[in-house]
Amino acid sequence: MHLALLQDAAETGMRTSVRLLDLPALWVVVLVLLPLLVGVAWIGYARERIGFSPRLMLSGLRALALLLLLVVLFRPVIVQRNDEVKPAEVLVLVDDSASMRREDSYASNAGLRAALKRFSEVPVERTARMELARKAVETELMPLLARGEYRVHGYRFSRDLTPATEPLELTGRGHATHVGEAIERALALHRGEHVTDIVLVTDGRSNGGPPALDAARAAGSTGVPVHTLVVGDTNPERNLWIELVEAPTDVLEGDEIALTARVFARGFATEDEAASRVLLEELSPRGDRLLSEEPVVPVAEGSRVVLVAPPGNETGGGDRRFRLSVTPVPGESLLDDNMIEFRVHLTPEKVRVLYVDAYPRWEYRFLKELLKRSDQNIEASIFLLSAESSFVQESSRGVEPLTEVPTDRKQLLENYDVIILGDVNPYAISPDPARCEEFLTSLREFVERGGGLFLQAGQYDNPRSYVDTELEELLPVLLDKTGALAFTGDTTVEKHPLLESPNAPHQIVRLHPDAEINRRLWEEDGGLTGFYWYAPVPREKPGAQVLLRHPFEESAYGRHPLLVAGYFPAGRTLFFALDSTWRWRYRFGDYYHERFWRDAIRWLALGRLKSGDRRSRLDSLRSSYSLEERVVLEARVLDEDFRPSERPVQSARLEDPDGELSELSLVLVPDRSGLYRAALEVGRPGVYRAWLEEDGQRTASTEFEVTLPSRENADPTPDPELLASISSLTGGRALHLAEIAQLDSEFPGGEERREPISSQLDDVWDNWWTLLLALAFLSAEWIGRKKWEMV
Repeated sequence: MHLALLQDAAETGMRTSVRLLDLPALWVVVLVLLPLLVGVAWIGYARERIGFSPRLMLSGLRALALLLLLVVLFRPVIVQRNDEVKPAEVLVLVDDSASMRREDSYASNAGLRAALKRFSEVPVERTARMELARKAVETELMPLLARGEYRVHGYRFSRDLTPATEPLELTGRGHATHVGEAIERALALHRGEHVTDIVLVTDGRSNGGPPALDAARAAGSTGVPVHTLVVGDTNPERNLWIELVEAPTDVLEGDEIALTARVFARGFATEDEAASRVLLEELSPRGDRLLSEEPVVPVAEGSRVVLVAPPGNETGGGDRRFRLSVTPVPGESLLDDNMIEFRVHLTPEKVRVLYVDAYPRWEYRFLKELLKRSDQNIEASIFLLSAESSFVQESSRGVEPLTEVPTDRKQLLENYDVIILGDVNPYAISPDPARCEEFLTSLREFVERGGGLFLQAGQYDNPRSYVDTELEELLPVLLDKTGALAFTGDTTVEKHPLLESPNAPHQIVRLHPDAEINRRLWEEDGGLTGFYWYAPVPREKPGAQVLLRHPFEESAYGRHPLLVAGYFPAGRTLFFALDSTWRWRYRFGDYYHERFWRDAIRWLALGRLKSGDRRSRLDSLRSSYSLEERVVLEARVLDEDFRPSERPVQSARLEDPDGELSELSLVLVPDRSGLYRAALEVGRPGVYRAWLEEDGQRTASTEFEVTLPSRENADPTPDPELLASISSLTGGRALHLAEIAQLDSEFPGGEERREPISSQLDDVWDNWWTLLLALAFLSAEWIGRKKWEMV
C-alpha cells in the first residue's frame, strides 16, 4: 500500500486555446506588418481636409478593418486539447533496519536534542531512531508534500524494499542496510513516471548491497535529486557496551550465581578515557539492590568481567531478576547498550542422590556423612556393595534405606536426579548378571533424559572397568584401552591440581568468590591438601570442559585432565580422577569439602531440575538469536510411565522482555514420539522466557536472547558523510531529521507534467461574426466619411 496524498490514477484535463496557424515570426509582425498597416490606414486620409481627431478616428477604423483581414489571413483556429496530467511524484524511503532501534544520548549536542523533542513524548535519549523518523515523516514531511500536491510513495527498506503501510509502521527488524539498492529499486519501480524527488530517511550506515554512491550517480543522471535526512547523533562515536557471555538459566535455591560479561569500547583516544565500572544489581518490587561491582578498562576486543551474586532469601522457586550495567562515561553517544536485564530461575525441588561405592574407603566414609547431613535441598540414598546383607544401608533422614541397587529405568528416572558411582565395577552391582546389564542400560537412559552422573575414580575399578561398556560412552573423557597409561607416580609427594581457567573458574571449582584466593586454594601450599594418587586418562572428549589438570604429568594431548564436565546429550556428567577430597578437611574443616560436593551435585542436577516435573523438558535450539531469525523451541515430554508422549499438542506460554505474556502451541513432530516443536518470530530484542504448562502448572522452562543483527550492531553510528555525498551527486539537500522543515523550499508545488492525448482544430474566421465585425468596421468608417462630407 502506498502512502498517497493524491488519487491513485493520473488526472485528465481539457484545455481550450486560440492559435494563429499561419502567423509569421513575431519580428515580422511587429517590425513590418503592423507599421505597414498603420501607414496605409493613415495615408488614405492624409490629403483630406479634416481635423486631426476625425482623421485619427477614420484611420483607426480602417486600420482595424485591415487588421481583421490580416488576422483572417493568419488563419485563427480554436484548439481543443485533451491532456493527461501527471502529478509530481515523490519517493520517501525510510530505513527499517535494526540499527534504527538504537537510542542516542545526544550527550554533546543539547541543541539537537532540544530540536528533536517535538518528535517524542518521552525524553529523546529514550526514543528509538525509528520512532523519531516515523513521527517526523507523519507530522512534518507528509503535510509539506500535501501542500504542494505531490503524490507520495512510501517505502521501508533494510536489505529489501517494501511498500510502507498507512499509517507508517516500522519494525526495526532488518539485519542489513542497503541504501544503494533501495534507491535503485525505487527508481526501477517508478520508471516512466514523473518522479521529481527522493527523500531518504536513514542513519546512513550502509553495510551491504550495491555501492550507495553508484546508485546516487544513476539517480543524478535521470535528474532526480535525493534529499537525505540523517537520523541519530552525528557526533563522533564514543560508546561502551556490555554483553552477557555466560549465565545460568536455572539454579537451586541457596546457590550463588556466577556471571561472566564482556565490556567493549569504541571511539576513545586512550584506554583511560573508557575506564568504567560494571554493576550487578538485583531487581525487586521492594527496590533494586547492588550486589557486586568491578572496575573495568574496556578495549575494542572486549574486557572480561566475572561477578558473583550471593544466594538470595527466596523460597518456593520463582525467578531472580538482575541488571548488569556498565556506567556511562562523559560524552558517550549511545546508552541503550550499557545495560542487560535477565532472569535466573530458582528450582525449589530437592536433589535426590543415589551414591554407590564398592568398599568403605576414606572417600566413602566422609562423603556419605556429608550427604546425610547436607543442606535441606539434598536427599541421599547410599549403598555400599561390600556390606553384609544384615547391614542397614545409610540414607538421609526420612528416606527409606535401600536393600539393593535399583536397576530398573523407571526406578532411576522416578526417584533420582544425580547418581554418584565410586570405585564400582558395574558388573558387581548385583549377583544377577542380567540386572547388571539392565543397570547399564537404565543408567544410559537416565543420563539421556537429563540425569546427572558423577564418576569418581578409585584404585581398582573406576574407570578401568568401564572400557567397552555403555558407561564408557557416558564418560566425558577417553579411556586408555591398552592399560599402558597406569599410575606410576610417587605416592609420597603431595601435588596440587591446576585450574584450567583460574580467572574465570567453573562454578564447581569456584570455592571462593575472589579469583586469586580461589587459585591459591587449589594450586598452592597452604590451600587445600594436595593429592598423592590419581587415575590417569589420555584426554577429554571433544566438547567436554576440563576444570582441573595435573600440574606436570602429561601426554601428547597436554597435561592429564583431573576433573572434566560433559553433556550426554541432555544430562550432565563429571569425571574426577582423584579419590582424596576428604583430605581437604585439614585446615578448613568441612567448609570447602562440603562446598565442592554440594556445587558439583547441584550442577549435575540442573539437567533434570530445569523442569517443574521430571518428565518434561523445554529447550530453545540456540541460546541467542538475531532479530530477523525465527526462534525454534523444542519440548521432550514423557507420560506417566516415562514413555514418550503421544499427545498432538503441548501448550506453552511466552514472556517477552516487557513481561507481556502470549500463548504458544508446540506440535508433535511426525514420527518422533515425545518431541514437540514450535517456530516463532519476535518483535524486539531482549531476553525471552518460555515454559510448558499442564493443568495451570509450569512443568518446564527455557530462556533465550534476541539480539540486533551482527552487521547492524557492528557499527550502529550514523554516517552523515555518506548521505551528504549522495545529496551532492544528485543536487538534493542533506539535512538532519531535526531540520526537516527546511525541505519546504524544495517542494514549491506546481511540478505536475501534462502529456497530450488528443486535439481538435476549429477555424475561427469561418463564422458569421467575422463578416459582421468586418462590416461593422467598414460601416463605421463610411458613416464617419458621410458625417464629415467626404462622400
